[in-house]
Amino acid sequence: MKIKRDLPCAVMILLTVLLSSSSAQTSQDTYLGELTYQDQTITKETADKLHEQIMLQRATQLVTWAMPMMNFYTLYPAMLSNQKMSEDDVFFSLCDGYDGVYPYMTANVTTPYTIAMSDLSKTGPVVLDLPAGEIYGVVNDAWMQPIKEIGSGKAETLLLVGPGQKYPEDFDGEVVQSDTFLVLYFYRALGTGQAAEKLRTAVQAYKLSDAENPPETKFIRYEPKPGDEIALNTQPRDIRFWELVNEYVQREPMAERDRFFYAWLKDLGIEKGKDFNPSAYQTDILQRALDVGMAMSQAISFNKTMEMFPTSLYRGDSGWEDAMAGMNPRIDLETYSQFNERASYGFEATTTSAGMVSRVPGKGSAYLGSYYDADGNALMGGNHYQLHIEPNPPAANFWSVTVYDIKNRLIIRNEAKRSDRSSRTEGLIQNDDGSVDLFFGPNAPEGKEPNWIQTNEGESFFVYLRLYGPEQAYIDQTFPMNKIEQVK
Repeated sequence: MKIKRDLPCAVMILLTVLLSSSSAQTSQDTYLGELTYQDQTITKETADKLHEQIMLQRATQLVTWAMPMMNFYTLYPAMLSNQKMSEDDVFFSLCDGYDGVYPYMTANVTTPYTIAMSDLSKTGPVVLDLPAGEIYGVVNDAWMQPIKEIGSGKAETLLLVGPGQKYPEDFDGEVVQSDTFLVLYFYRALGTGQAAEKLRTAVQAYKLSDAENPPETKFIRYEPKPGDEIALNTQPRDIRFWELVNEYVQREPMAERDRFFYAWLKDLGIEKGKDFNPSAYQTDILQRALDVGMAMSQAISFNKTMEMFPTSLYRGDSGWEDAMAGMNPRIDLETYSQFNERASYGFEATTTSAGMVSRVPGKGSAYLGSYYDADGNALMGGNHYQLHIEPNPPAANFWSVTVYDIKNRLIIRNEAKRSDRSSRTEGLIQNDDGSVDLFFGPNAPEGKEPNWIQTNEGESFFVYLRLYGPEQAYIDQTFPMNKIEQVK
């Protein structure tokens, strides 16, 4: 009888143990959704979820990390393809006008470019003989970091040297040491007429190995013909993005600032000295992260916040932002290396220099971007808009306004075959007080054709205002800028 009386107690104890065991599973609400635990231990299912999120988050941040480098690693093959040259060639591309600058992100239509890129691991060190005169440019490494400003007004001889490369100690000129093998070097002649045109081809460049008998410098004017295949300087949105990241990792030495990023790349199948053959799982992670990373890059670039970029919103709420995002082109500052600024500018534009962030009145250039209309809506190509520019924009040399497509950040393509208006535009209509009204839309307002830039239905766009020789009113932000208004 005693045993029988104890059986219900044993059953109750067993049920209590089972219930307490099952009720030990708890959950926590987080920004990743619900995370489940058994007592204080995460479940296997939650651990798997978190591992995937770790990979996705790291790969997404690698997209923003790679933006400025990706810019040049798309620009270089585009130049070689469009100019039908090889990595062994040293040449200059002459790019100007509506078709000549089209393939390159946020290129300037107003001022012609004399531009070159070299992979110093293929060519060896390159000698650059610069002319005296009114030119402005820069030598950049593969991260768009300026390593030499061009524009002293005096003739200069430079020697561009890649990592670990040897050169004569008695070289008669300035040695420009790059941390990467891929370098860009270009300049623009800021004047007008025959003098400026002559300066465009007054430079010489050749391999150091040819210094005893330099060949004639190659200048190739980029003039695509109808039907030509055009390679674009735009970040890919598929596995090619990661293939270019791998190309960079294999070609270039690792910067000390990037050691942790290289650890993340290793987990995703990109490792120096090894082939890039991502698994199906890695490929899926890389594509999903790229989709979000590109969207994040656009958010960083086109929607600058006071938290990330406290100095970049011109006059606070003017609708215009510093396209350079308050960047110091040196990247590595005393207490940190810039990340947000590089991701922002690298998404939408090519090349940086100290002159582009000049705070000396009348020197260098300034770039303001506008990405939304006065109501906070996207600038849509099927709508009509007006921009009122107040009298006397603070530019010692000239100002220009250029329209770019959002998809590729290239000058807008249209039937009118023009993408900019400037203070140099012949026939530009000024108001009685010296102000200027510009118009954007699929059709020109009657009588305003000289002040109109054509946009395309179904294609959103953004606008740059460039000031060449920005004056104190820009630096102090006392010159008023107006939002772009939709005309209904």
